[in-house]
Amino acid sequence: MRILFQVPLCLLGALCLAAPAARAHPEYRVTIVAGANSYAYDINNAGVVVGSIEYKDGVRGFVNRGKGMLLLGALGGVHSRAVAINNQGEVLGQWTTATGLTRGFVYCAGVQRDIGVRPGYDTFFTDINDRGYMTAIGRKYDSFEGSRSFLRAPDGRYRDIGSLPFDDPLTDAYALNNSNTITGISGPLIFPGLPVRAMMWSKGIMRDLGDVGSEPNAGYAINNAGQITGYASVPDTLHDRVATLYSKGRLIDIDRRPATVSRFSEGAGINNHGHIVGYSDHLAGFVYRGRKMQSLNAMIDPRSGWNIQFPRAINDSGQIAATAYRNGQQYAVRLDLIRPHLLQLPMPDDGEQGPDAGPQRQQ
Repeated sequence: MRILFQVPLCLLGALCLAAPAARAHPEYRVTIVAGANSYAYDINNAGVVVGSIEYKDGVRGFVNRGKGMLLLGALGGVHSRAVAINNQGEVLGQWTTATGLTRGFVYCAGVQRDIGVRPGYDTFFTDINDRGYMTAIGRKYDSFEGSRSFLRAPDGRYRDIGSLPFDDPLTDAYALNNSNTITGISGPLIFPGLPVRAMMWSKGIMRDLGDVGSEPNAGYAINNAGQITGYASVPDTLHDRVATLYSKGRLIDIDRRPATVSRFSEGAGINNHGHIVGYSDHLAGFVYRGRKMQSLNAMIDPRSGWNIQFPRAINDSGQIAATAYRNGQQYAVRLDLIRPHLLQLPMPDDGEQGPDAGPQRQQ
């Protein structure tokens, strides 16, 4: 599972320069799944990729099942985005009305249907699991109040998941697994900075996932084992953050660079093997499979001309949905393992024993 989010513009230049040389024997093959000016957001275990593409005078969601890009409609509005897909092939998206209201849609078996809004809110749907449950973020119309987040059942009922105990709280739910465990952020509505916390919600209880000494922090994606990836802010810096893995009650910094250098990295997607994809200012797009963050640009054919910048999701076969650049154009792509092999769970990190040990930085 993964989340729809944006990279700060001030970091785009640095990230675009981070493209290490590829290996002589590439590990991944790159396939374009949508046209120029497209973004990849999610992939399911069948390798189906969804995302969005700039189209004529707006943005449209797309789905690619391996037979070419299928453009999704805007349901009479001005924009649409396909943000998530489950293993049943149900595509979850958002569309924007002519008056600027954000609503949700589901596309399945050739039919795209409006699923509306949480009454009284602009509603940004973010993820869907294999049981048809969804996460959604609600923001009050024309209001500076904090956001609320909801679990939407297949029958359309909403459950407010609440917040961590802060005054004037905001809560954004970004992803959920098949047990309806949710991750995202929750914290006080304080400007500037929004010192939010990475959170996990399950069965009516929300937990703070901890930090590595500072905030804001976020959980962006969760697998069926309850492992979460996202980022944690580094103490005593304005912009530094490190990609994290929350597993067995421990928050682990997976960015191995020394704390004496400036670091920016985030985990964006995680599969059921605990493998993570994300991006950093020194590797561009990366994959983490239990040992270290590895550059995806070093794992593709160097003659292809691709720069894999923003991987967003990884499925259980190791296929990756990413946004990549070639010849100055941006494309949604899928990365396929050239020589698929048995994927195993990552080895436990040193000292990882139980749920009460607290945050640690991997050495």
